[in-house]
Amino acid sequence: MRLARAIPTYILLLALGLAVGTAWHEVVGHGLISVICGGRITGVEVLGIQLWPEPAWTGWPQRYGYCSIADIPTSTGRHLTDLAGSLSTLFVAVGATVLLWVRRWQGWGRLVLIVLSLWWIDVLTYTLPSWGLRRSILWGPVHSEPYDAAVALGVPGGVFQMFVVGSSILLAVLLLARLCRSPAPATHRSPA
Repeated sequence: MRLARAIPTYILLLALGLAVGTAWHEVVGHGLISVICGGRITGVEVLGIQLWPEPAWTGWPQRYGYCSIADIPTSTGRHLTDLAGSLSTLFVAVGATVLLWVRRWQGWGRLVLIVLSLWWIDVLTYTLPSWGLRRSILWGPVHSEPYDAAVALGVPGGVFQMFVVGSSILLAVLLLARLCRSPAPATHRSPA
């Protein structure tokens, strides 16, 4: 019964996690790296809402988000910018998973870390087109942004695919193991 009452909270957190994860992917991943590589951000869109240069509803263009970037002077900088979106969410997922293991989190902190630990799904789904699938399996682009960028930077395609699949499986197993692990029994000390 307790799980049934918590389901709306989980759904809300996952929806919020999608919006925040998309913004992170676009702004911190693509945007920050593009600026570091000498470019500039000219626009940001997340889930059909233009955030920059001015807030506006753009409608759902069958993509989660977009960071419009200009003036990156080198092709290496452009490829690093393309790769950084999905890798930024993967790094967050790794960090959240580690935090779940180093401490017994409770309440909202635990729920937020669980949602963040699922952000590895971003790099996996963005790599699906390298196997001929669409980004969201039934819809979305057939262009694999991180895969194509990694290959352009000299990483063998198969190695990148193995890295993505291996890290995704590892993070999923670590999360499940942490969630299935029984909590430590509470110790009760009697007053002396």
